[in-house]
This record gives sequence, structure tokens and C-alpha cells, in this order.
Amino acid sequence: MVATPSRWLQLFDPPADAVYSIEAAAKLAGVPRRTILVYCKHRLLSPLFGTGAEGYSFDGDGIRSLRRIEALRTVCGDDFTGIRIILDLTRELERLQAGPSRTGVFRST
Repeated sequence: MVATPSRWLQLFDPPADAVYSIEAAAKLAGVPRRTILVYCKHRLLSPLFGTGAEGYSFDGDGIRSLRRIEALRTVCGDDFTGIRIILDLTRELERLQAGPSRTGVFRST
């Protein structure tokens, strides 16, 4: 068995309806709870609302975003504005690649 560095992104495929507390999200992403709060403050990450859970909670997309932010920090450091720009551009690219069914825009081939 080959050991992999703990900082490598690992496959994360949660159930569609999974909701994680901030403590569980911190453990899954391998970051301190306080770091998650800093990311929320800088609008890099948004907690779920109206889940009935007390405190901050996140779904699978939130955990993926958290892992993506951590990966970007290895390149961008603490440049939260730069990270936010990269995340926004990545979301826009994914939306455009989804095609006309989700964006209302038709791709020419």
C-alpha cells in the first residue's frame, strides 16, 4: 500500500441529503473550525440556512468548496480576494459547461 500525503485532495462522494456540522466539516476537510469561520467571514464559503441544525452546517458542495479553498491557499496564500475571484470564475465556467439546459445559453458547435 502506498501512503499518500495528507494534503492531497481525496475523493469525497457524500449522500445527496447529507448535512454536516461545522465540527464534522472541519474534520472532513482537515482544517480547524476557526479557519472555516474565517472563510465564511470573507465570503469564500457559505453555510446552509434553514436546515433545522443549530450553528453552521454544510452540505457536500460546501465540503467540496472547503477542500477547494484549502487547495487554492497552497498557491495563493492568504489572498482571499484572489481565491474568491478564482472560485467565482470556476463556478461560472462550470455553469457554462453545463450547457443550455441549465444556463439558457446555447453553445455553437
